[in-house]
Amino acid sequence: MTPATHSAELETLELELLLEGARRQYGFDLRSYARPLLLRRLRRHLREERLDTFSTLQGRVLHSPEAMEGLLRALACPPDSLFADPAFFQAFRTRVVPMLRTYPSIRVWHAGCGSGEDTYALAILLMEEGLWGRCRLYASDASDGLLADARTGVLSLPGEQDVRNYQEAGGRRALADYYTRDGNWAVMHPALRDNIFFTQHNLATDGSFNEFQVILCRDTLLAFSRSLASRVHERLHESLARFGFLCLGRKETVARTPHAAAYEELEGTGRVYRRMA
Repeated sequence: MTPATHSAELETLELELLLEGARRQYGFDLRSYARPLLLRRLRRHLREERLDTFSTLQGRVLHSPEAMEGLLRALACPPDSLFADPAFFQAFRTRVVPMLRTYPSIRVWHAGCGSGEDTYALAILLMEEGLWGRCRLYASDASDGLLADARTGVLSLPGEQDVRNYQEAGGRRALADYYTRDGNWAVMHPALRDNIFFTQHNLATDGSFNEFQVILCRDTLLAFSRSLASRVHERLHESLARFGFLCLGRKETVARTPHAAAYEELEGTGRVYRRMA
């Protein structure tokens, strides 16, 4: 056995022990996450924490809930700004919003909301379209720490590129109208925060908790293995009302999932599907 082979096998063993420890100690089952992506994010986390091995990280995680929270944050991949994908929000505004106008009330679920950037961007869009008063927006994540950040409504202060993204997304006002500046931070206005309900929910293990007209689950499934992604798609399908809208990331699809035939993709929206059955 070459030294490189031995090192790779040892890392694999350490990884398995780390994941098993997280499951037994905290109930977070990360074993079905896609391995290449999982390894990249964990190795980056080691560098950021200045740790040498997964075994060292495991020791921290087992003895410190804060270290476990840091691990969950490392595995999340939330956008780092408002309207980070302007094409999606523009497509949502032009193709989905007109149909939402026909609903007397609208329940939206943002599954895997991270620290809330896309959640607040969607809230701004719905407010501009006159739908916010009849919306209840539920935002969930497995990480209590990310949810705590999101609840504060404090985001990085938008820069020039963020303003351009907002305009490309069809923004109708000045982006600064929606927050108050506090140094290098933006505090989102209470009118946005009051209709958002942040709740802890683990897509890998928890079941459906309501029926929604819109579900956002964007760039979250990329971290999951095919078998886990299929189970999550089952959960999303159970949670989506008939003729409701499922919004995925551009590299995600309902193809090869248990309910692919139940959806119709809206042309030109970049992975927005309508449940037809």
